[in-house]
Amino acid sequence: MNAFINGILMGFGVSVPIGPINVLIMSYALQSYTKALCLGLGAMSADMVYLALSAFGISQLAKIPLVFAIISVFGACFLLYIAYGIYKSARNTPEIKSVELGTHAKIYSKGFFLNLLNPYVIMFWLSVSASVSSENFALSLLGLFVAILSWITLFPLVIYKNRARLPDSVARAFAYISTAILVFYAAKLLWGVVKNLIA
Repeated sequence: MNAFINGILMGFGVSVPIGPINVLIMSYALQSYTKALCLGLGAMSADMVYLALSAFGISQLAKIPLVFAIISVFGACFLLYIAYGIYKSARNTPEIKSVELGTHAKIYSKGFFLNLLNPYVIMFWLSVSASVSSENFALSLLGLFVAILSWITLFPLVIYKNRARLPDSVARAFAYISTAILVFYAAKLLWGVVKNLIA
């Protein structure tokens, strides 16, 4: 039972903090609940990959400076790509809440790769890997699944249900704020790589 509770705590620990995924979920939920949910499911799939890798110690490879630097650069580039897409849509579309987001499969893939290439997510799983062992892997996985699924289901639902109260100007302003946050995270990743190179 402790492993299950541990999994729940890990799930909320990785999913609740405001970061690139939650920013995108909020942006997408203004337009489509199912697509915001698909993004969250993609991110959750990446979390489960890292949980599995942590359980067997494979994620320790990310501690190698070169590997971590490569992941950081790719992650930053992916964040900038997504930020540009949000900015372009907000700038060119009269009604931001009617923006076409793409297929559900495409958005699922975006959530998966965004979390997979997020060094902060990797470091989170490295930090908790000591509490995950092969014996309690199933219970930890179940707890993780319950916590993250609860968050990615209810969080966008609240935003989606209240989207009609938000005028397009507010939705557009939120899109610009989302863009700025994603660019900030990308810059932070790149600065971390540069700082390690010159250290």
